[in-house]
Amino acid sequence: MEKDKKEKLKLAITLAIIVIAFGVAITIMLKYSQEGENNMPFNLSEIIVVSSAEGVTKSENPENYKWNLDIMQYNDIYLNISKNENYDKNAYIESVSIENFSFTTPKVGNTRVYMPNSTEGALFTFDDEYLINRTLKYSGGKSNNTRTLEISSQGGNVLFRAANTQVGEYVSNDDAEIAHNGTLITKTGVSIEDLKYSISFDVVIDTNIATYRGNVNLDLPVGDILTEGTSQLDEKDCSNIVFKRETM
Repeated sequence: MEKDKKEKLKLAITLAIIVIAFGVAITIMLKYSQEGENNMPFNLSEIIVVSSAEGVTKSENPENYKWNLDIMQYNDIYLNISKNENYDKNAYIESVSIENFSFTTPKVGNTRVYMPNSTEGALFTFDDEYLINRTLKYSGGKSNNTRTLEISSQGGNVLFRAANTQVGEYVSNDDAEIAHNGTLITKTGVSIEDLKYSISFDVVIDTNIATYRGNVNLDLPVGDILTEGTSQLDEKDCSNIVFKRETM
């Protein structure tokens, strides 16, 4: 009888340990799911969005108008990847990729994303050659070079453009000068509400230690570009963006 009691006690203790261990594991998993990595070698530390617009001269102008423009609304998105000074291992960036773009649909226009222009001249052009179809990858290097899609192995900026390429057109002989910024949109009759949409994308930081992925959501354009011309968002608190380690 005494032996049976001891066996039952051992079984009860074993089951209690299993339940506690299971509960701890579930708690850790739930916390990781909500908070992600808390000590990455590099962090997404700042997001800057510059919203404006410009007019692109049409290739055909049979009536020889002074102004014959397609109006494009754009948002230049800068992501700052900085080194975690509290990380105690020798780490470096192998690449930073922007993936899995998705958009809501604005009332007016067509959304597209562009990589920087690799040649001289304007940093961005509305050229199909620079469309991002799936992934934009910046390779780790000695220094930052946006045109060659390089980021310093010890941290720096990556940049791309989210654009609405079919806002409207402006055809006129009236204006002596026009401003190539958001105020140009007022000449199309399009409102700021017509232009609003959201963009979502993954930021993948690939280091020599591990690969980390986080998802970013932005509402575009920022500010009221129809009156301000150019508006800017500078978000230095990115703690709400959860990064998780990629499984190999």
